[in-house]
Amino acid sequence: MDQADIEERRDSGSHDITPPEKLICGYHGSVEVVKAGTLAALVEKLTDHDKLDCSFNRIFFTTYKYFTSGTELRELLIDRFNCSPPILNVAQTAEWSTQTKPLIQLRVIYVLNQWLEHFWSEPKGIDTDRNLRILESFAKRATDVTETSATQQLLTIIRRRLAGLDCKRRPLSSTSAPPKPILPRKLEKLQFLKIDAKEIARQLTIMEARVFDKVQRDEFLNKNWEIKESPSTPELAPNVRALIRYSNQLSNWVCALILAESELKKRTQVIGHLVNVANTCHELHNYSAVVSILAGLESAPIYRLARTWAMVTERSCNTLRPLQAMIFSAHNYQAYRETLQVAVPPCIPFVGLFLKDLTFIEDGNPAMTPEGLINFHKCTMLASTIHEIQRLKEAPYSLQPVPALQEYLTIQLRSAVDLHEMWDKSCELEPRGRSLGNRPRDLYTPTGGMLASMVVACMVLDD
Repeated sequence: MDQADIEERRDSGSHDITPPEKLICGYHGSVEVVKAGTLAALVEKLTDHDKLDCSFNRIFFTTYKYFTSGTELRELLIDRFNCSPPILNVAQTAEWSTQTKPLIQLRVIYVLNQWLEHFWSEPKGIDTDRNLRILESFAKRATDVTETSATQQLLTIIRRRLAGLDCKRRPLSSTSAPPKPILPRKLEKLQFLKIDAKEIARQLTIMEARVFDKVQRDEFLNKNWEIKESPSTPELAPNVRALIRYSNQLSNWVCALILAESELKKRTQVIGHLVNVANTCHELHNYSAVVSILAGLESAPIYRLARTWAMVTERSCNTLRPLQAMIFSAHNYQAYRETLQVAVPPCIPFVGLFLKDLTFIEDGNPAMTPEGLINFHKCTMLASTIHEIQRLKEAPYSLQPVPALQEYLTIQLRSAVDLHEMWDKSCELEPRGRSLGNRPRDLYTPTGGMLASMVVACMVLDD
């Protein structure tokens, strides 16, 4: 960044800032972007009376737990509301008090509304309840200073939070009626091959969408998904870890289903059925399930089944190829990334690749600059990835749950053993050195665990 592109701006409002605080900005084209700053300067930018920077505010609230706490942020915002004028002459002080300060106060009320309604993720407990009580008292006092609908709205939101009610606006329900479920003849005795592949995909999508919808923004900060729960520390990313477990269980189940069949013909039928499930998941934009199913198909115990793969139908292989191409690793999974960029919600992405990106940002960029400022450029990169995840949650699926099928699938997923325990079973079914007979193995060539390695690299849980 050229020196000419760097602008240092100093605080001119908050009465508790001594010495003046620094904000370092650069430019992306003609747009000013914050690169680094002290916490107080970032809060001043958040409540700037002169200009509302919606992009900055969204990044700040998405990542604020990375560099501060809810208590400290609450204190700084109240201090900002009560700010004193900078050192000015009498006339300038009067002008500041009648024109600038009211705008600052309105901005504080606005950002508090934004925080509590859209970005509030403080844990339940005594400290959070205390912060809300303090904010409630503040909002009552602020009503006397700024008689606006925004102040009344803030008071309403705080009281809803105190009552334990959700303040977020829920996604609009789909206007289209869900498709009628395709039910097997006997729901009491379910067998994988006798359940319609399309309905399996629908129910898997409903199950995973429930978990994906619960994921909170701050679960993606500080590599929280890698931190184990302890008696003294609550789990920091429970929903991300639940998604990881689900993906790994689905991959293991795919492998177990195939190896459960001792007859070669049955194994090829299972593979064909799984391919149809994956293809429907792709049509539903459930890319997470596509990745997990292909990871199971390309796992080492399944990849080595040369005689089985040689008997897989050409139709199944032709269906599988474009799915494999979508998640191919070339150019940092460019094809898959391009698919996600144009995906219209509802959509369930494979979270492992996002975790890989977030880990790269976390490990490759310091939290603080050499001058001791908060590295807001890093926060911007983290927020960009998190915003993309949130975008894909903006619309719900219009699918009808079938409890009997979901119970069957849940039991199946939870009972599947780890891939590492399936190698012996694979070797038992097809001993090493067995020929392919008269069938060539050229219809479909698995990538030899490439996808599974991506799952392992990004989504290992130290349970």
